[in-house]
Order: sequence, then C-alpha cells, then structure tokens
Amino acid sequence: MRYPGFWQRRGTLAWLLWPLGWLVCAEAARRRAGARRERPVCPTIVVGNVTVGGTGKTPVVMALVDALREAGYQPGVISRGFGVKVGIEPVDLAEAADPSGCGDEPWLIHRRTGAPVVVHPRRLQAAEQLLARYPEVDVIVSDDGLQHHRLPRTVEWVVVDGRRGLGNGWCLPAGPLRESTRVLTQVDAVLINGGDPAQMLPATLPGAWRIDFAPTGLVDAFDGGERTLATLAGKTVLAVAGIGNPERFFGMLEAAGIRVICQALGDHAAPSAAQAKAWMSDGRPVVITQKDAVKWPEAPTRPGQVLVVQGGIRLPDALIRRTLTKLANEASQASQANQANQANQANRVNQSSPTHPDDPPR
Repeated sequence: MRYPGFWQRRGTLAWLLWPLGWLVCAEAARRRAGARRERPVCPTIVVGNVTVGGTGKTPVVMALVDALREAGYQPGVISRGFGVKVGIEPVDLAEAADPSGCGDEPWLIHRRTGAPVVVHPRRLQAAEQLLARYPEVDVIVSDDGLQHHRLPRTVEWVVVDGRRGLGNGWCLPAGPLRESTRVLTQVDAVLINGGDPAQMLPATLPGAWRIDFAPTGLVDAFDGGERTLATLAGKTVLAVAGIGNPERFFGMLEAAGIRVICQALGDHAAPSAAQAKAWMSDGRPVVITQKDAVKWPEAPTRPGQVLVVQGGIRLPDALIRRTLTKLANEASQASQANQANQANQANRVNQSSPTHPDDPPR
C-alpha cells in the first residue's frame, strides 16, 4: 500500500475521511477487547506494527531469531506471505522453490537465519504446521500478526518507523493507523526504527526502545564479492527499493555520501525484466536492498553492475533480557498449570474408580 503524504498531517482530506477512520479504530478496538487471551502451546513472540507501510519488522525478526538462538532456544518463524496466494495447506519454506510461492520477506528470513519458516494467512494454522513439522522448535516468532487475535501470544513487540512515526495519529483511511495508539500501552515493547522515541511517541508512552539499521557493506550480485559502502561515496547510483518505506533506504545511502537516483517500487513489488535490464545497462551501479535481491529478475553480466546492501539491526541487550525473563516466567507458569491439571485429572480418576468390598475404606 502506498503511503500518501496527507497521512502525515491533519489536513482537509484527512478530516473528510476522519469519520471512516473513527469506525476503523472502533472496530479494531472491539476485536481486540473481544479476543480470547489463551496461553499458546508454544511460547510466541509477535513482531507487528500499528501502521501500514514499512516499519522494518523483517530485520527485527531476523535479529530476534539470532538473539533467541544465542540464548539457547530453537526458534521457528511464521508469516502471512504478503502478496502471494497460499493454498489450503501452509507453505514450508524448506520446500519452496522461489519467493513467488511464499513471499519475499519469509524467503529472506529463511535464507538469512536458516530457521524453519511456515507461511499461511491464518497464523494459527501456520503455527500448528510449524510445530508438527519441527517439534524441536521451542519458541515461535510471528512476522506481523499483531491484529491477528486468533493467534495466542506470549510477547508483543510493535515496530514504529522513525521517520513517519504514527503519522497524523488517525486510523485508515484518514491516517496510517490500523488501530488506536492506545494499544501501545498494552504491548510488551515499542521499538522506534531510526528515530528518537521522545519525538515519535506521546509523553504518555515512555520507555520505548530505539533501534537502527546498520549497513555493513555491499555484496556484488555478479560474483558474491564484498566491498564497503564507502567505495560508492561521491558516485551516482540507481537505488531501487520495493519496500514499504523506500525513503529510509535512499536516505541511508545519501547519508553515506552517495548520490542517489531513486527508483521506488511498491512494497513487495519486483521490477519487470525489461525494467531491470534498462537499469543495468545505464552504466551506473544499481544498488538494491536484501529484500529486493531475492526477487531481482535479471542476473548481472559484469562485476559492479548490481550491488546489494548488507546489514542488520542490533537489538538492545536490556530488551532481550526482559523478553527472555518473560519467556522463562511463562514457561514456569505453564509447567505449574500442567502439573495442577494432571493432579486434578488423577484425583477425578481415583474418585470415579469403583471400590471393591474387600478394599479398605478411603
């Protein structure tokens, strides 16, 4: 979905659409209030957002998977697979031939982390399939799904774009919100991607965490050769981005001293083969994101023709410790509840067992 400029201010058009936005917020609040909060079969961390457009969830998911592994967990990932048609059965990325059948973000997550990834619009069904196929998984990370209330969850993270923030603070279609900002007071963590939390969020929402995407270099799509971002400083490149917020990518390149000719595509969109050939024959380097690299339609014919920006997000240590503590507490409570249920079942069996005349009284 394109992010129109009027979502950043409360202008005439936004005011005209405000009644519809109020209805969207009210319906979202009704669904959230009516959701049954059950303990998940497997601890589940939802990484979502309250706005449309790109906020940087995918690098957060990959960083979280890495952090969970370092802590001794065996994480698995579930995702919707935006922009692709998934049949009745969920798609296991281990069996997917290319991103067209599962989505560019799940494909990237699977390739970068090696974690099992299962895709289906119904997140609960994806989670069930993930656990059935990979019984060793002991924590699930849901890529998006904050508003998918049928999915039980242990922890909720919300990622907010550091440039756009919460827009004008109104719900669709008057603004960019999927639901009221009140939900930010109910989740476990709010992560501001590339911005100051004090400026992005109301004063009533303290304690947000700042995160930043840090580019680590470039990989040549022709031969896999690595080079630093500094090698492009002062040069002009064609920057292509089919992500939710391409301006963030372009701004990052400009901050590195690179002259950028911007080619923004729709989120999850891939260029046509003709477009890719035209850009590659321009003579200037074509610089793309990791997400775009997995769906780039044309193989480069020479070194330096197509360069992929590498990098990632480092999650705050304190946030990881807090999340791990909650996972451990939830696991302890689940174990105690399971033991209590087993004891109750044993008591019911004993009470319902017939007493033999020769048995001593109970």
